[in-house]
Amino acid sequence: MKIDDLERLLLSTYELLDSIDPSDFSLCLAVICHVADRRFSDVMIQQLLHDNVSKSRIFLYDNLLHTRDENYNPEFSMQDHILKAFYTSRTTETTLTKPQKEVFDNFQECRRLIVSAPTSFGKTRIIREIIRHNNYRNIALILPTVSLLSEQYRDIKDSISGYVVSKTSKIKIEPDRNYILVLTPERMSAFLSENPEFHFDFFVMDEIYKTDFKLNDDRFRVFSDVLLRLAQRGSDFYLIGPYITDFSQRFRALFNAKMLKFEVEIVQKDFYFLDNVGLKGSHKIEGRFIKIVGDKFVNLTRLTSNDYIDGKFLIYRYQKRYVEESAGKFSSARSEVRWDSNLIRYLEKTVSPEWKLVSCIKKGVAFHHGAMPRHIQDLIVDEFNNSSGGGIDFLFCTTSLTEGINTSAKNVVLYDEKIGTGDPIGVLDRRNIEGRAGRFMRHFVGRVFHLEAYIENNDDRVVEIESLDSENPSIEAIIQFDDELLSEAGHHKKNQLKSTMESVGLPFEMFKENKYVSVGGQASLLKYLITSKSWGQFSFMGGMPNAEVAKLILSCIYDHLFTESDRGRNFKDEVGKSILLQLTSYYLFYKPSFTELLSSATIIKFRPKIDSRIRYIFDLTSRYFEFIWPRYIMAFQNIYNYAAKINDASPISLELMIAQLEYGTTKNHEIILKDCGIPSESIRKISNIFSNCETLDDVQRVKKLRMSNIASLLDPIEVRIFNRYI
Repeated sequence: MKIDDLERLLLSTYELLDSIDPSDFSLCLAVICHVADRRFSDVMIQQLLHDNVSKSRIFLYDNLLHTRDENYNPEFSMQDHILKAFYTSRTTETTLTKPQKEVFDNFQECRRLIVSAPTSFGKTRIIREIIRHNNYRNIALILPTVSLLSEQYRDIKDSISGYVVSKTSKIKIEPDRNYILVLTPERMSAFLSENPEFHFDFFVMDEIYKTDFKLNDDRFRVFSDVLLRLAQRGSDFYLIGPYITDFSQRFRALFNAKMLKFEVEIVQKDFYFLDNVGLKGSHKIEGRFIKIVGDKFVNLTRLTSNDYIDGKFLIYRYQKRYVEESAGKFSSARSEVRWDSNLIRYLEKTVSPEWKLVSCIKKGVAFHHGAMPRHIQDLIVDEFNNSSGGGIDFLFCTTSLTEGINTSAKNVVLYDEKIGTGDPIGVLDRRNIEGRAGRFMRHFVGRVFHLEAYIENNDDRVVEIESLDSENPSIEAIIQFDDELLSEAGHHKKNQLKSTMESVGLPFEMFKENKYVSVGGQASLLKYLITSKSWGQFSFMGGMPNAEVAKLILSCIYDHLFTESDRGRNFKDEVGKSILLQLTSYYLFYKPSFTELLSSATIIKFRPKIDSRIRYIFDLTSRYFEFIWPRYIMAFQNIYNYAAKINDASPISLELMIAQLEYGTTKNHEIILKDCGIPSESIRKISNIFSNCETLDDVQRVKKLRMSNIASLLDPIEVRIFNRYI
């Protein structure tokens, strides 16, 4: 575009910024970002660009322009300074964008706010402003993934004073202190159960669409449960998420909540539709033509080898195994880059030198999925975000990296147009993935490439809560809530259930206590235990059952409480059950390291290939040992003790068994370290240093006093992990 034409475009944009139509504002930002991305040196263009930036109230665009071009030096008028001052907080000296200030002002007015806005909008940035401008005593920040949790924890820890900031639910509450708890929904649920009288004045829930019962996944019930329990206590709240069109009207009416919806993209996106079936042929991208053929992988390599397409690549694939296979295949044709030798040594030592990730990283490629341990996920993201040269430039991932995690990717490739189940991708997931292209304050424009046929759809993006909105809510959902939090159908169903339970002598409150455990499964287990003639088989001495008793308990749980989803593909029949019980007993009583699990004859037999075996152990550990078994063992304890009371038998305590599975230890100080994210292999090395610690505060105090001792026992990557999480 000629300079004269560019001047006219910017002048027209300046006039259009007077419009109150949100679509006009979006168009203006598109012009500003695309012009800024081209780095024009013309003085008049720079001045007009600055004037547009100032009028748009996205003042941080100017900061990025200065960072990218030291010769960018427009004149600032008095009006510019006055405008910026109006959007800058006197309390925090933080300058908000125009949409951010609208969110903040609305929250200060209504105190219960739901916000739908695209990625890079800066929704979480507003959290700091809300906290700093209000006198809240206790605050909860609820985030869906451990990676998001770690990111938010560091941000709050660095920017907010006067609070005990904790990302573990195992915290000692002192009445004269203020708390900010940064937890996943599962950990928050545990905290609320253990501290029923604790009151939060304000809570935040991110990725709020995960409360929608139509997702039909393993987590929507715990998300909605935590949301309703906190909202019912009268707390202020700020609920945030991307690309939703509406949020449960019953929830909003019940809690007098206001909803704001924004479509404006602060970081613009350029879309390229490169369907390998219907759109073969030449496509112009950044001034150069790329030929698209029938092979998606060939198309990917052509995209990534084009020097005119700058920036790092995030490549979405819909299943874990395809993520790993594609990364391996992609890296095999690449030359080695400058890589972090400490990271490579750490992965070789703690996982395996044969792991595909090791060879991939040496080629500037990596993969990321939800089954990987949180510390490895974070190490990979750190390496990808490293802008000092070398490192990782191409990251293959599932949705594990598209749920709010900030990366330095300028380019996002949707290799597949489907989700993990193989079903077509919905608009919410798709837009969430696309939203990862470009990062605010690093890019003005990101690129999105679709390598399969793209079908525009209008999926239902209304978030609905099962107990409030479903016409046929599950029994497991309705027993958790008071009548006011139930739909008419739920209220009727709950009354019928209570009446039926009372007539046959089933304990309603006990079933409710075992949150979201199948009511039918609980009834089956209770009947089995009450009528069993072998009560002695479940009794044991001391705090932990022996291997034989533990196996009986696990077998009972599998038979009565496991759902089809819990059994999954790997453990769905008697052979699968036997393998799961054998591996669980091995983990419980022999406390093997990851490398010892990797060399287990049982696992090798069923997963002879090293990468498949590693993935299998990751899934086994995170899904079964740390999540499914602990939840069901606690339910078994409650049901058994109820039956024992009826049969005049002694109760049992399975808390040590639960702790050993969930945390890999029964020692309190080690549980605190593990809950914070420190891997078990590192904990074993430094456990003695923290042996007298009872709280996270104690751990942090000892860290300050003895960091040199700690560092001497850990390798450099372990030190990095320790400093990140503690």
